[in-house]
Amino acid sequence: MSRARFAWAAITVYAVAMAFVEAACVVSLKRLYFPEGWRPPFHAIPLDGLRLEQAREVATLVMIAAVALLGRPAWREGLARFLWIFGIWDLLYYAFLRFLTGFPSGPGDLDIVFLVPREWIVPVWVPVVCSIGSLLAALRLHRSAAGGG
Repeated sequence: MSRARFAWAAITVYAVAMAFVEAACVVSLKRLYFPEGWRPPFHAIPLDGLRLEQAREVATLVMIAAVALLGRPAWREGLARFLWIFGIWDLLYYAFLRFLTGFPSGPGDLDIVFLVPREWIVPVWVPVVCSIGSLLAALRLHRSAAGGG
């Protein structure tokens, strides 16, 4: 296996593992903050918990960036890796969440998808489409960085 393929395999494994960790964490958080069940309208998360969650989300993005930039790739390759990890992580997060909890039951289910700088409540199909777009952009950037057009 070439060095480049090994790197992409490694970041893919990282993204899959990170998706599971995120889903497990969110299952616990939803049980803590929404014991009545996960459905709209969502009540406010207590401020101390909200700040902690916002910091965790920012840390997640920093972790994705740090792994994407290991080995000091050229900027296109680094961005491609970031988008690849992000896309895999977010898609599989919903797959693991569905497996663990039954949510989402469909693409129209509303979810709090991000808390920075404030709550983003959208149907699940929105982050799914964004994740697919991230994966496609990653492949295009990777090919471009590798000289493949």
